Amino acid sequence: MRSRWGTTLALGGAILLAAGTATAGTGAVAWAAPETAAAGPAASLETGRYTGAQSVTLTAAPGAEIRYTLDGTMPTRASTAYSGPIRIDRSANLTAIAFTPTTASAPTVRGYLIKTAEQPLAQFAVMSDIHLSSDSPALVKKWEGYFDTLKRIAPRPDAIVSNGDQINDNNHDTAADHRFPRAMLEQNLARTGMTDTNVLVTFGNHDDYVDRMAAQYPKDWFPQFDGTGYYETKIGGFPAFVVNTESWTSAQATWLYGRLSAISKDPATQGQPIFVFGHRPIPNTVWDGAQTSNPGLKTNLDDFPQVVFFSGHSHLNISDERSIHQDTFTSVNEGSMSYEEIDSMYQAFGSGLAKEHTIPTAQSVLVEVYGDRVEVDRINYAADAGRTYDDAGKWGFQQNPPFRSTGTLAGPSWVIGRGATPAEIKSKFVYTRANRNASAPAWGTEQPTVRQTATGPVLRLPQAADDQFVNDYSLALKDVAAGTTVNLVGGNDRLAADYVFTPRPAALDIPLALRGGGKTNQPVAPSPLVAGREYEATLVAYDSYRNASAPRTFRFVAGALDRAALDAAIPKAQELIGTASRVLGDETPAQAADLGFAIADPAAARDRISQLTAQIDAAGASASANGAAARAAAGPATQDEVDAAAAQIVEGTSALRQLVTAVDRAPLTAALDAAKPVVDRAKDDTRAVADRLRTAQRSAAGVSERLNVPQTGIDAAANELDAAVEAYRAAGTPTPKPTPTERPTPKPTTGPNTPPSTGPGTGSGTGEGDGLAKTGAESLLPAAGAALALASAGGGLLLRRRRNV
Repeated sequence: MRSRWGTTLALGGAILLAAGTATAGTGAVAWAAPETAAAGPAASLETGRYTGAQSVTLTAAPGAEIRYTLDGTMPTRASTAYSGPIRIDRSANLTAIAFTPTTASAPTVRGYLIKTAEQPLAQFAVMSDIHLSSDSPALVKKWEGYFDTLKRIAPRPDAIVSNGDQINDNNHDTAADHRFPRAMLEQNLARTGMTDTNVLVTFGNHDDYVDRMAAQYPKDWFPQFDGTGYYETKIGGFPAFVVNTESWTSAQATWLYGRLSAISKDPATQGQPIFVFGHRPIPNTVWDGAQTSNPGLKTNLDDFPQVVFFSGHSHLNISDERSIHQDTFTSVNEGSMSYEEIDSMYQAFGSGLAKEHTIPTAQSVLVEVYGDRVEVDRINYAADAGRTYDDAGKWGFQQNPPFRSTGTLAGPSWVIGRGATPAEIKSKFVYTRANRNASAPAWGTEQPTVRQTATGPVLRLPQAADDQFVNDYSLALKDVAAGTTVNLVGGNDRLAADYVFTPRPAALDIPLALRGGGKTNQPVAPSPLVAGREYEATLVAYDSYRNASAPRTFRFVAGALDRAALDAAIPKAQELIGTASRVLGDETPAQAADLGFAIADPAAARDRISQLTAQIDAAGASASANGAAARAAAGPATQDEVDAAAAQIVEGTSALRQLVTAVDRAPLTAALDAAKPVVDRAKDDTRAVADRLRTAQRSAAGVSERLNVPQTGIDAAANELDAAVEAYRAAGTPTPKPTPTERPTPKPTTGPNTPPSTGPGTGSGTGEGDGLAKTGAESLLPAAGAALALASAGGGLLLRRRRNV
């Protein structure tokens, strides 16, 4: 039986921001946001590392339109439409969504790491802050998913480095918990076939004491020198050093400097990269020196530009380009495999803002060494949207693996140039302060809006664009009439742009209310905005280097609802309801255009009409005669409800439209027109072929006037009439009867004492023609009625001729 390993971590469910349901003011209709499809489009190529360009095919349910992006952002209806296989010739995240007129599927996300055919000389993964202190089933499943992803990217890496904080020790009393990360690593290495992969661990501030940690692992995982917590090894033949950043001593400094000097002076090794691993970052390097320590270590490394120093501890994410730094050597922040951090700023926690720096993502790096370069690939293991605290302020996230984003890329690969000498290596540094990105974010054409929701006003902010990513936004609010500033967030405070999530959201929903004191565990305070008052909002977008966009200013009325989409949907629905009702005969008088439609399932159509009519009434349409204010008061009370009502009416209209089928009566009209002269010639013909022609003509004329005739019925009447005409023509002219030698004198049909005859074919005596010509249904179209009258009149003439023979 497989052993378990596990988690004392409080890893609860991710809090996904989603619209709930609301009830209309009348209580008659529950307005619910359109359901999101359970799954996104299927992709023919899984996440992984590939050699050379790849082709990806996407498929979705019939009737859905696929839109996709390759830049890590969430697709919208304006994104590129899928029309055939997508060529992926460079590393990218492919995100696709299947849209219908009223729904959007969940996103499908795939990460493709595209490499050349050149094989790396060494390959290893660096992970930090895995913080495993239990063996909960959720964590077991999560780490199995992580290793499955690693296998698709690097099936047999030379090494996996766990760079400190393997457990959650806070009081130097839980060294035994190291059995959990050890079991996790051993089991997953065996399960994925990475049996030749070496494991190297470093000592972190949550690992108890060095010697007690060392006792929990195999000697070759942590081959420290005499309880010092530091050691030297090789990865794929390249020099590697593990340092103890929890206790930086002169002895450790002397040892490290001496070994680095020896390697640098040796012509055989001076051009090799030297990998140094320490839990804590070094001052004035990654993330502008955030959460750093040990300036003496930096002094040790300053003389060796071929050093690549990897650190964790801070939990700061690796999506941010500040996670790599080059000055006298290269520093790399490798992220965290438990949770991560951003700059402290306001995030949306339910219906209120709170100031927080933690985010529910997990990332690490994969390193590949080539002859002329070192490539550092940034990998997401968990980057689904969410929060680290739930609505009640309870810590919890990453509860339901596998994650949609597992295996996607956290950013472009970092490339560190190699050289024959330390000086040549340093000349190839590109991730320097001098080369920092200077491009500012820019606004798109879509405007921000403020939506009234069931919990208060929410700023819907279409994200600005940036050549890397937008890090955050500033927001200033002003009461237009009073000219005063609204106190929501301070002038130096920022709103998180959620850039670490994959895919990055195309728009942000930012509640315009604060949790008490800006803390996650406090209730939401009332919004400072007053319903009915006009406000002016000014937004500025920033990237992580503080490059700022131009201000974007707009005005809004608090509590106002945008009914444009709903008010556009209602008349379209009403028009279709009218057509369907007349086609079914439930509403009169019919219109000529109604003959162009048929409904095969009247019961289903009447149900749809009833549902759609109720939705339209609940949307306030019945109050429209009393003005826009009355209509709004009678309809949905929040913007979410307005949008949901519009979506439901659009969806209901579409469903009804599928039941109302257009029919083509042109062939039937043509058949009647073509048959008329033939029927006229056959009026005195008593043969069966002539009877068939007249019957077909009468039937076709009746069909031409009748509502709700399916296309099959129309085509059958036209075909039978055409066939009857052809049969009559093929039968030839009828043989005339011989002229009789003697004819009896006919009796007068009228006379002084003889009443006028009213029998068929004898006339009424009034000159109005045969009564048979006036029978049948009332004509909807004059032309069709005339055709039927001609047919009937023709029958009357034939009867008269027969009586006179």
